[in-house]
Amino acid sequence: MPKFMRSPPAIVAIVAILAVQITPGAHAQDRVVSVGGDLTEIIYALGAGERIVATDSTSVYPEAAGQTPKVGYLRRLSAEGVLSVEPDLVLVSGAARPREAVAQIRAAGVRMIEMEPDYTIGGVLEKTRIVAETLGLEARGRTFAAEIERAWADAQRAMDALDISPSVLFFAATPDGAPRAAGADTAADGVIRLIGGRNVFADHSGYKSLSLEAAVAADPDIILIMTHHADRVGGAEAVYAHPALSLTTAAKERRIFFVDQLSVMQFGPRMPAAIASLVADIAASQAAHDDS
Repeated sequence: MPKFMRSPPAIVAIVAILAVQITPGAHAQDRVVSVGGDLTEIIYALGAGERIVATDSTSVYPEAAGQTPKVGYLRRLSAEGVLSVEPDLVLVSGAARPREAVAQIRAAGVRMIEMEPDYTIGGVLEKTRIVAETLGLEARGRTFAAEIERAWADAQRAMDALDISPSVLFFAATPDGAPRAAGADTAADGVIRLIGGRNVFADHSGYKSLSLEAAVAADPDIILIMTHHADRVGGAEAVYAHPALSLTTAAKERRIFFVDQLSVMQFGPRMPAAIASLVADIAASQAAHDDS
């Protein structure tokens, strides 16, 4: 297999903040609902976890976040659940759905900050800045953002030394088992770009149904799948034997890699180290294949 070559990815950061004005010196909020594991991680990292009165079910890190009252799943949000805890402030990930529930929370008059998805490292830094300013923790936010930037710089140096540039199929399994592939405008596509890869289904937006014929025709160097999706189809060996993947070269040569939903897919502050670890695993697999 030819060596994967790569150029360092550009960092593009545009985060749109909807339905909110953040004023300098904003008052600290005492009752915060955080909807999105990425935002919850940032709040705890800023030392403001005690202000959280509830979170969504994707907020399980750090451990204290997992013990908070839950208002439902990020993508099946209930406005009633959020409002029932009488928050002063609601921080909402741009991945939150349905949009009607988000609109109901806004209409209730509670102060709310909603962020559009930005699947870049720059987006992580911007979320950190916004959360810190909103909570009146600007100095802590700057310090934490600098830590994230240093971690990403370290990760980039390590990734550049490994010098990979794979074509990638990001596989997803729906709850009913239907196989899908990630296209553009997805967190999965953002991950592919961060590792210096090329998404073989980038011509499509969102997730599309995946057949064995389409997977074989795409001929990816590697396949990525979230760990909980692998569990959904029966574990690692079941992924390799999956009817939509089994005849691809990547599956035959054992080049399927498992991605952690929390540290990678949420685009939170732990992502730089997690991305570097994923790239190291891919490079090690390539080296082993080249030596065989």
